[in-house]
Parts: sequence; C-alpha cells; structure tokens
Amino acid sequence: MKKFVLVAAIAGSLVSGQAIAACDNPSRLAAAAIRTLLGNNTVCVPTSTVPTMTWQELHVGTTGGALIDYKRGPGHAVDPSETVGSWTVNGTGVGNSTVTHAYSGGGGTYIYTVHGTGVVGTNHSFCGGPTEIVARVKSGGGAC
Repeated sequence: MKKFVLVAAIAGSLVSGQAIAACDNPSRLAAAAIRTLLGNNTVCVPTSTVPTMTWQELHVGTTGGALIDYKRGPGHAVDPSETVGSWTVNGTGVGNSTVTHAYSGGGGTYIYTVHGTGVVGTNHSFCGGPTEIVARVKSGGGAC
C-alpha cells in the first residue's frame, strides 16, 4: 500500500471532472457514519475502478484501530495478510469529519473525506485534495 500515494496522485490527475464532483457534493459522511461504514469492514479498490491500483484493507475496530492489507489471505505462504498501519476518524459533523490512514514503516499518513450513502456493499468516494478514489466497502474481512 506504500505505493498508494504515488498511484493515487497519478490516478487523480486522470480522473474526469464528473468524478471529482462526487467530492464536492452533499453526500459527505459525518464521523459516526464513517465509523459505522468502515468499522470491521474491508475497503476494496479494484483495478477496474482505479487503473494500476488494487487494494483490500480491513479496518479493524469500530472507532479506529489496525489497518490490515488482506493480500492473498492470512495463511498464504507467499503473500499473507499483514497489519500495515492504523485508521482513525476525526471530527464530528458532516463539515469536519475525515478518516486518517497512517501507514507503518514510512508509508505516510493520508486524510480523506468520505462521500456516499454510508451503506456497506456500495461504492463510496474517498477524497483527499484533488484526488478521488472510488472504492466498494465490503462487509467483514476477506478477499474483495
């Protein structure tokens, strides 16, 4: 996931004006909705959504906690799941709520507003600066 920022920046520069509009619309989620959406669920970004980017991160806990990159699963001999950092939700209301992903080992810290319905199983926009990442939130852990 350490490549995430570079790829996100490149992908963000390629995103159409229509996609960026999702980051400006009134569907921004408040802190409680972000916690409910992400807590103990997996955020999935398939290559069809953002070219050259695939990730599946389990957000452990309901108010923040470990961030686990599922990879090929906990028991896989070559590419097992691993904790890559942590996640927290900041703010309270719609206008000031964000989710922060802090990656271990120099991976950086990234802050996003979250936009969408707040319903697990649907796509949501994670917006950081000019970049929008569209991801599906999957119930529970496991592969996307």
